[in-house]
Amino acid sequence: MYSALLTAITLWISANFDLPANFPLPTIKLVPPQEITFLRYGAFTASQQRELVTQEQQTSGVPNRRQAVAVYDDLNETIVLPENWKGDTAAELSVLVHEMVHHLQKKNHLKYECPGAREEIAYKVQEKWLSLFGRDLASEFQIDPFTLKVSTTCGF
Repeated sequence: MYSALLTAITLWISANFDLPANFPLPTIKLVPPQEITFLRYGAFTASQQRELVTQEQQTSGVPNRRQAVAVYDDLNETIVLPENWKGDTAAELSVLVHEMVHHLQKKNHLKYECPGAREEIAYKVQEKWLSLFGRDLASEFQIDPFTLKVSTTCGF
């Protein structure tokens, strides 16, 4: 269903960044946002999920608190997007582009010092994608330069 879109994104990433195209393509799964949060934080058991929900409730009023928008499931080679994802805006497509970077990182057996280092290229690719439409990470996702630095640096 998404193979033509994923192929085009893969070729665009490969043409614009030092990240070789590699196939097969990932699976795409649309799920409730809560499931994305569980996957993002590795909450697989009922008790882990309850604990995460409690933490989420305690920090729900914290300003500039970021939610997991999507996740790449390395084990199953699946891009997990929110169930209401349509891909009809530059911002929504940029989320798919970001997660596609993670798929290409896995398929090309790339290793990183830490998870933040792995995110650095994904955010660069996403930012370039958004710039094609006159948008950026700050306007679409409230990701300012400081937040980006913290999110892509080891040790934070």
